[in-house]
Amino acid sequence: MPRARSIPSLTGVRGVAALWVFTTHFYGLAADILHMPWLLHSLFLFNGFRGVDLFFVLSGFILMHVHEAQFRVPTWRVIRDFFIVRFFRVYPLNTVVLLAIVPLVLFAPGYVAMQRAYTDPAFAYRAHNLSWPGFVQTLLLVQSWTVLKLGEWNIVSWTLSAEVLGYILFPMLAMVAMRVTSVRSAVALCTASLVALVVILFAAHHANNNPTGTFGAIRMFFCFTAGVVLYRVYHLAPDSTERYAAALTLGAVGFIAATLFFPVVPVFDVFGFTALVLGLAYQRGVVNTLLASAPVVWLGRISFSFYLTHYLIIGILAWCMGPWLRQLDFAAGLVAVVAIFVLCLLVGVVCYHLVERPSQRLGRRIMQRIDAREALLPARHVA
Repeated sequence: MPRARSIPSLTGVRGVAALWVFTTHFYGLAADILHMPWLLHSLFLFNGFRGVDLFFVLSGFILMHVHEAQFRVPTWRVIRDFFIVRFFRVYPLNTVVLLAIVPLVLFAPGYVAMQRAYTDPAFAYRAHNLSWPGFVQTLLLVQSWTVLKLGEWNIVSWTLSAEVLGYILFPMLAMVAMRVTSVRSAVALCTASLVALVVILFAAHHANNNPTGTFGAIRMFFCFTAGVVLYRVYHLAPDSTERYAAALTLGAVGFIAATLFFPVVPVFDVFGFTALVLGLAYQRGVVNTLLASAPVVWLGRISFSFYLTHYLIIGILAWCMGPWLRQLDFAAGLVAVVAIFVLCLLVGVVCYHLVERPSQRLGRRIMQRIDAREALLPARHVA
């Protein structure tokens, strides 16, 4: 059976993942504003950081969906074009957000002090936040590649650093995955990658927290690899698999939801994420319908810009308006919480239209011009 070129629900699920990450960054401030301290004990809100693992699985799957044919026998031109497009996918927006933080560092010492504050020795690295070596590290998106903790600028950008590492590894992973010729082998490799990740997280005492830095790269590698191999499952599976897709997506959502009632157990959500992505690829069932709806797909389209800017906005508001926001009554606080969320969405929309989309178009134009120029070289040589 020919596979669909476009899978809207996979765009939608990316938006849901970004929204889940947003909740884990916002719920502390929201709990203070609403005078609802019990929110601080919500496992659903606490575990929003696991949306990042869903990003990584989804990224590996989508890259295979788009580029599988090109990497069967990759050429230098294919690899070069892939990296050009990927560069313009992440670096321009990351750079713009970084430059937006510079005035705060130069002229708002109170904001810098807030970003460097910590109460737990495990977070002592925060003392280096907003350092200039950290700026360079974040500008290059290499902060997840080494054990050096030079300081965060936009904390969520560690995921971009890990993602860039995934892009670098993708040609090799794709070629290896293409050698898998049976569904059973693909399922086994995908499962083994996720099992290895869970074992490592338990062994390193990171099963119930959000490890970044070098461990962020480890999370990316195993989730990204699982996504790459998962596409082979999708590609090789018999047509009859489609009839089980709706049940698979519903079961995956049920499994993820069930884990959120117990501490530590959500570390196994990576298995639910892979099942969800595989099921959605067939575009069947009520879960797919919801995730493929226009509002959710729209959220998915702006999700990268929303994701990369929301933490900065929350931080600025907590710094300059935190005391006032915490004095509001419940009704006014609820309006403020909704307004902050809407503001984060609006900034995401603006960055999507003014930075993200134009930079992607620029990357494609540069790639096309290089390809066109190379196409003319043999003719000129003959002439």
